[in-house]
Formats: sequence, structure tokens, C-alpha cells
Amino acid sequence: MFQTELIGHLHPLIVHLPIGILIFAYIMMILQQFRKIDMNAAIDLALLLGTISSVIACIAGWFLVQSGDYETEAIFKHQWTGISTAILGVLAYFLKNHRWILATATIICLTIAGHFGGNLTHGEGYLFASQNKTSTPIDTTKIASFENIDTTQSINHAAVRKSFVYRDKIIPILKTKCYNCHSASKKKGGLRLDSEDFIKKGGKTGRIVSVGNPNQSILFTHLILPENDDKHMPPKGKMQLTRNEISTIYSWIKRGASFVEEVESTSNEKASNLVIQNTQISPESISDIPIAEKEYIKNNESKLLTSNIEAVSLSVLEKLNQQNIRITYLGNGSNYISANFVNVRNYQPSLLNDLESIHNQLVNLRLSNQPVNDDAIEKIANFKNLTKLNLENTAITDASLEHLKTLPSLEQLNLYGTKITDSGLQVLAKYPSLKVVYLWQTKVSKSGIEQLKKASPKLQIETGEFQFAKPDTNKMIK
Repeated sequence: MFQTELIGHLHPLIVHLPIGILIFAYIMMILQQFRKIDMNAAIDLALLLGTISSVIACIAGWFLVQSGDYETEAIFKHQWTGISTAILGVLAYFLKNHRWILATATIICLTIAGHFGGNLTHGEGYLFASQNKTSTPIDTTKIASFENIDTTQSINHAAVRKSFVYRDKIIPILKTKCYNCHSASKKKGGLRLDSEDFIKKGGKTGRIVSVGNPNQSILFTHLILPENDDKHMPPKGKMQLTRNEISTIYSWIKRGASFVEEVESTSNEKASNLVIQNTQISPESISDIPIAEKEYIKNNESKLLTSNIEAVSLSVLEKLNQQNIRITYLGNGSNYISANFVNVRNYQPSLLNDLESIHNQLVNLRLSNQPVNDDAIEKIANFKNLTKLNLENTAITDASLEHLKTLPSLEQLNLYGTKITDSGLQVLAKYPSLKVVYLWQTKVSKSGIEQLKKASPKLQIETGEFQFAKPDTNKMIK
């Protein structure tokens, strides 16, 4: 068993041999054609070696599939284009009279097989990820939506104000950080995280969620292991979860890991942002954080939630819902709302115009992974009650930060994966209420961050460089 698994694990290494050798053989055929140089012997040798290595790669790939980490349906295209490449290589070697056609077909098939293999390794659509950052629709068949509200009857505002934590918060985290290795295309460790049933089922080691007890839930504890630990997830070198994302998962499990509608109380919302604030915190101590006793919970957002404001009209909510903009209320009895663009597939700048009608009620805005530019940010600068703004992986530059400094209540700003530089950091020091800023994978330097710390000593600056204490693995569910 160990030997077959080892052979399977060698597939990603072996597969590069036929790619390089067969392409090299084809290049020599082109050179021979145009330069009239006799390279038949070298071409024969290259085709022979390339074909042999492609057959070996196919065998190793077959063993890899048997490990169970990949779904048969997902692997089908890569498997058969790979086998076709090997067969065409054999024919190109022996049928010299038809070598040009067969070699060309081999290279085409090799390219397609490589593309499907890349999708399996890096995720669907990886090749054009930078050009197309839109998200696939999220399954909401089990969740009530605005489309189900009968506008001719009296409105149940308590139902409208449900906060769908799993759909709106957990799924986006799993989709961006976990699906590459734990979904239909690849189920590393026998684990899939792309549906409720699979999360409940767990993987080869058993359950990953202990309802109400994140400290004994692998879904949480493996996130906070040291990055050099073999069990740390995501693996070293992959995009890591931010502290807020980890705290969201912790809070979700703590409150019962509900997959359907759940009212998210204001106090718990604040607590989830504080759960993992200490860089050396351990899972055992997280549950001991007192919620109501923390004075810094009383921030601009909590003050807003206690004030009265006119409710957003149902027609406006329905219009936003039709555009896949997710609107959730921030607490029972409150008319302040959060807007999330995670499900927007074809972003247009005009969508922000629709938010202007709710700018007084809008407190949280998430525009991550959308092609939002500096012009769009100029509109957002008019949303005076905004306290949290997520611009992760957008197209903004330092110019946007000049616009946002006029927001009087902005406390959390996520700039992860943007082109912000040290020049922009100096503007952040002028923000009147900013408490937390996320700068991981931006263009800022360490010296720029140090200057910002001096200018705003109370500002919490997140750069992705943190380490958690190792949890007690003896308490994990097996």
C-alpha cells in the first residue's frame, strides 16, 4: 500500500518529464523543417523518451487516483487526455510518414491535459484568475431569501433580519482558502468542505466539527497550529486565513455551527472580531474571553446600532437582492445593514449607485475580489456611517485612501492583495476612527509599516505575520 501511494505521489514530479521532452522533440522537428538540418536521430530519441515518461506518468497518475483524494468525475478529462497524449506519442514515434500530424496532435493533447491538471491542482479557472475574479453562485436552496417574501402580505421583519452566517461568511472563507484541496475536484484526506453534508461527515480522521466546542473541532484547531506543523491548514505556501476569518469560524462553531438561518447578535458579532486578537493566544483561552466586559467593544458601530434610523424600503432590498448583493441586518430591531458583493458575478460600477439609496443605513460593506477601482471608492466616500470596509483583492491604489479619509466612523479597513504602497500608509494616519487595517500581500514595506506605527501607535496593523500557540492535540476529535 505504501509503495503504491509513493508512486502516486510521484505523479506531479514525473509528469513534467514528458511535457518538457515532447515539446523539445516538436521544437526540433520545426527547426529541421525550416533549417534543413538532419535531426531525425535526436527527434527519434526525444519522442521515445517522451513517450516512455508519459506512460510512466499515466501509471503514477492512476495510483494517485486510487488514493481517493480526487473524485472520478473531476479527474476524467485530465486522465483521458493524458492517456491520449501517451498513445499519440507512441504513434508519432513509429509512424514516421505521419509524424507531423501525430506530433502536432500530441502537443495539443498534452496542452489540454496540462490545463485540466492545473485546474485539479490550483483550482478551477486558475489560468485566467487575474482576469476573471467572479464567484460561482452559492447554493442557497435551504435558506430563505428576499425572493420568498410575499410583498402583498404583511412583512415579518424578524425573518428579514436573519443573518445567514454559514452562507454569507463561512462559505466565502472556505471557497477562497479551502476548496482547492477539499471539494468535488479534490478531496485531500477524504475531506470535502463544499456542502453541509460533507462538512458534517468529516474526513478520514473522522468528524471535523464538534458543535459548540471549537477547541475540539479540527476545522478550527488545525487553523491555529504553527505554520511549520504538518497538520496546519492551509499548508505552508498556500494563502492563509486572516485572523478575522479564523475568528469567524471559531464563533460559528461556538454558536452551534448552524447551516440554516441564524440571528447573529450584535455582542457576538463584536466578540468574534476579538476572539483571536492576541498573537500568542491558545484555543483553551479563547473561550474565556469575556464579551460584555470589554470596553473597546463600545465602538462606533455599536453606538450606531443603538440609534434610530429609518428602515430600508422592501423595494430597494428586492432590487439589491436581484443583483446578488447580499443584505443582512446587523441585529434584531436595528435598521442598520451590511452589504456583501460575494455573489455578484458581473460587477458593474453602476451597482454602487444603487447603494447610495441606503448609504445612511449601510454600516459594513464587502467588495472583495471585485474589479473595484479608485473611481468607485470616490462614491463610497459618501457613505458616512460606514464602519467596516473590505477591499480585499480589488484594483484600488493609494488614490482611494485619500477619498476614504473623509469617513468619520470607519474602524476596520481590509486592503489585502491590493496595490497600496508606503505613500498610501501615510494617509491612513489621518483617519479619525481607524482601529484595524489589513495590509497582507500589498506593496508596502516594513519601513513604511514602522512609520505608520509611529504616526498611529494605537492602530492595529495586520500583515499576516503571526503565530499561534500549539493547541493540545489530545483533545481533538478523532
